[in-house]
Amino acid sequence: MKTVIATAIAWAALGATGSAFAQAAAPDTAGIVKEVMDDTYGQTYDAKNTCWAFTWKDDQGESADYCMRASTPQVVDGPKGKLLYFHTYNATDIHGDPRYGYSQVQPGLMGAFKLRLGGKQGWTYEASEAATDYGTAGDCGCTRAQFVKLSNAGDYGWLFVSGGTWQGVSVADYSLVAAIKGRITDISKIPQVTEKAQGVTYTASVKDDPTAKGFYPLHVVKKSAGKSEAFDVPFDAAKSVYALPAGR
Repeated sequence: MKTVIATAIAWAALGATGSAFAQAAAPDTAGIVKEVMDDTYGQTYDAKNTCWAFTWKDDQGESADYCMRASTPQVVDGPKGKLLYFHTYNATDIHGDPRYGYSQVQPGLMGAFKLRLGGKQGWTYEASEAATDYGTAGDCGCTRAQFVKLSNAGDYGWLFVSGGTWQGVSVADYSLVAAIKGRITDISKIPQVTEKAQGVTYTASVKDDPTAKGFYPLHVVKKSAGKSEAFDVPFDAAKSVYALPAGR
């Protein structure tokens, strides 16, 4: 009975969001996520706002307060056993607390975790990142991240768009966050809209290819002046990146 109650409390604490890839969680999955959140952000759980308080510093050493939540954990079968993936994002619905009010120039935060299930502890880190900054006005864009399969070998990641608008000019980019060689890395340089070409937009999605030996290509649709052009962008394994070819 105590185990059942503890698991229920842990799920309530996560504030998890749904996903098309959501699977039936193992009995201890919520507990594992809570352990990782405590290990990463400290014993700082805010029950009122259902998130973990976290102070982040930018490259200039300026600090800002955030409160991190976990997405729905995904359990998948890997070549060497089961893996658990989840990402984190800062809460944007906290009102009446000046710590969590963000200016236009302050980014949102995304964390990402790939865990191997099993062993004495029940899990071990395969790759992790507490916080990377994305977007503006405290919105990372990653709350809407899609959990996507990236290869026939069982690689996965998160695809989302982040950006902002300044003086009527919008800039946004596709991010594809994945574990590469044990490190959480953003492997996309595909824009959604650029500062210099406001009338041109791109839409990117992962193209499932059962014959692919490495990462799947991205399928990109470019729209400009009422015309559309579709093409695939292969993954550059040497540079660990998806990037638009010259002239696109």
